[in-house]
Parts: sequence; C-alpha cells; structure tokens
Amino acid sequence: MADGIRADSSDLARLVADLDRAPGKVAAKLIGVVQESAQSVEDDWKEPLKGSATIPAGAASISHDISGSASALLGKSAVSAKIGPSLGGQGAVVGMLETGTPNTGPRGFGLAALKKNEAKFLDGIGDATEAAF
Repeated sequence: MADGIRADSSDLARLVADLDRAPGKVAAKLIGVVQESAQSVEDDWKEPLKGSATIPAGAASISHDISGSASALLGKSAVSAKIGPSLGGQGAVVGMLETGTPNTGPRGFGLAALKKNEAKFLDGIGDATEAAF
C-alpha cells in the first residue's frame, strides 16, 4: 500500500507560485531543467533494478514523458514530467515493488530517486530564474 510513502510538496507549491510570475525568457530554460531532472530520476530509479534475477526487464520498463510548452508571448511555462514504469509486463511488478502490497512493504526506489534529485532540481530552477527576479 502507498501508506508508507510520503512526500512534502509545500516548498514545490511555493516555487510554482513564484514561477508563475517569471518572464517568458526563462520558460525554455525551465523546460530544460525539468527534462534533465526527469532523466536523472529515471536513471536513478532504474539503478537498483538492473540485473534483477526476478524482474530482469524491470529497469527497462521505467521511462519518462515530458509534456507542456513554453510561451515567451504569454510569459509562462507549463511543463510536467511523468516518471515511472509502464503498466504492462514487468512494469506492473515494478509498480507493486514501489508501493508495496498487503503482504510486502514498499521498496520506494522511485521515491528515493526523486529525493536524491530534489536539491539539484531546485538549484536548476533557481539558476534558470535568477535573472527574472
């Protein structure tokens, strides 16, 4: 069950509010930061699954998708990243490992990867927006 996994997003909510006021010239930089961070989280999530005898395709099931756009005209950037296993094949097992089941505890590989990259992500956002404020 997901009860064992918690993440505090209050700092992120304040960051989003600040970025709403950022000018359009930093929008492309923000997309780059999200892309780089998503790739790092994906890579770090895959690492503990590589070479697994029980789920040999588990690492390969993890990927990321970036959606959104940057608009200098509107002065806004709306970008998001989804990172995780595909729902088919061994990706479903990776999902169960992440959150746990009624009989097993959560492994939290994805959450650990997210936390490992959090500071670098926030630094990247800060660097990208520094000139805007």
